Amino acid sequence: MTNPNKKSNNLKKVLMILGIIILVLYVGTFIRHQTKGLPSELNYESAEYDLYEEEVKFLRDITVNIVQEERILDHEIFYEFQDVVQKAEKFLVLNMFMFTDLGSEDDDFPTISRDLKLAILNQMEQYPDLNVWIITDHINTSYGSHEAERIEALEEKGAKVVYADLSPLRDPIPIYSTFYRMFFQWFGQGSRGWLPNPFGQEEPEVSLASYLKMLNTNGNHRKVLITEKEGIYTSANAHDPSGYHSNIGVRVQGPFLEAFLEGEQRVVSYNRGNDQGFPTKDDLMIEEVEGEPSLKGKVLTEGKIFEEAMEIIGDSTPGEDLWLGMYLLSDPDVIEALKDAADRGVRVRMILDPNQTSFGNDKPGIPNVAVTHRMNIVEEENMDVRWYNVDEEQYHSKILFLDGEEARLLAGSTNFTKRSFHQYNLENNLSIKASKDSALIEDVREYFLLIWNNEEHQYTLDFDQYQDKLSWGRRAIFRIQKTLRLTTF
Repeated sequence: MTNPNKKSNNLKKVLMILGIIILVLYVGTFIRHQTKGLPSELNYESAEYDLYEEEVKFLRDITVNIVQEERILDHEIFYEFQDVVQKAEKFLVLNMFMFTDLGSEDDDFPTISRDLKLAILNQMEQYPDLNVWIITDHINTSYGSHEAERIEALEEKGAKVVYADLSPLRDPIPIYSTFYRMFFQWFGQGSRGWLPNPFGQEEPEVSLASYLKMLNTNGNHRKVLITEKEGIYTSANAHDPSGYHSNIGVRVQGPFLEAFLEGEQRVVSYNRGNDQGFPTKDDLMIEEVEGEPSLKGKVLTEGKIFEEAMEIIGDSTPGEDLWLGMYLLSDPDVIEALKDAADRGVRVRMILDPNQTSFGNDKPGIPNVAVTHRMNIVEEENMDVRWYNVDEEQYHSKILFLDGEEARLLAGSTNFTKRSFHQYNLENNLSIKASKDSALIEDVREYFLLIWNNEEHQYTLDFDQYQDKLSWGRRAIFRIQKTLRLTTF
């Protein structure tokens, strides 16, 4: 007769061995996806290109809140997108994190995504051989639960569509993502959606598999438009509910477009295994410009953006102005570099979003209000912060500007966060060097002074407007989130 105690002991041993195996696999998976390198196509830094003044233009979207629910829009970025699209004859490449109207049913938002879709479709009709590539993120399908209407319409007319595979990237929330890689990812998309869509009750329902994928919170966060004649790097998404956000961009012509193309060709290559059919530099139509080039520019992606930001901040000298316009600021290395710059006599001025809203949901001022509290801004002699005067929209800009004898500009898709800087997202930025009196630099300087000094409207608010509104409890939650990396930044 079998001894029941022996059976129980054997079961305990089996469970213990199984637990040890799972723990070893978990730790191994955890470490592997925190330390692995990116695909060789990413972390790109282009050569430095000569640029003429005529080839570069600074773009800005500025929203002014007069009183609650009343706003003035001084926007130009997606008008410039339309203009670039309408001149395309050979090819068009759009890499855009959000290209959708998700979340727009209940409000009268600008029809950014629809207008861009129609402009591209119209151009495809006029030029049947137009080579169109759309590179994007699965956020537009609520992570696989429905079709992306804007993108689907272009694909039906012949556009090549690439949804960036993010699995080769590092895991931004390793405690969760390790479980996801070990268990959840193998179950596929599953059945039809039955859960509420995070973008709104009127949107298509979402499957459990989509929610599990969404909780990894990494993305193809790039934002660039390229044709054979021009290109635009921007912080703006083609997302209707984001249409009131304040953003920045840079429109470029000339040989510099070679670097634009190579940056996106690399994404296509690692996703498809080849870049067959993708436009090349031989497809560019570059107009010659007379005179001497006076600017230099390069394209940077992923971790190379972090290196460039640290170099610009580190190169700042006493008496120079260092400006930061940023939606999210939390990277500890950048924060220390900014404080060091102020300590050595650089005038550091930051315009930040107060992080009160995201996709229609209220936020408690994290991370920016918590970060600036810990920076002890009031005690920093050469450092000051102003909050953008937001209502339900965001100050969504991502721009670093060193105003010195040799001015430096870093602008594009990238928040100054660990998520964006350290190989958890796909990101892309431009870096430009120019003399302090160049037209581009004067436009950037004018932009910052306008909203800092409130020259025409109350664009920005004093530092103490939000600083005292973050309770000690929320600050504690921020520290726990940051330690465990349970954040989107």
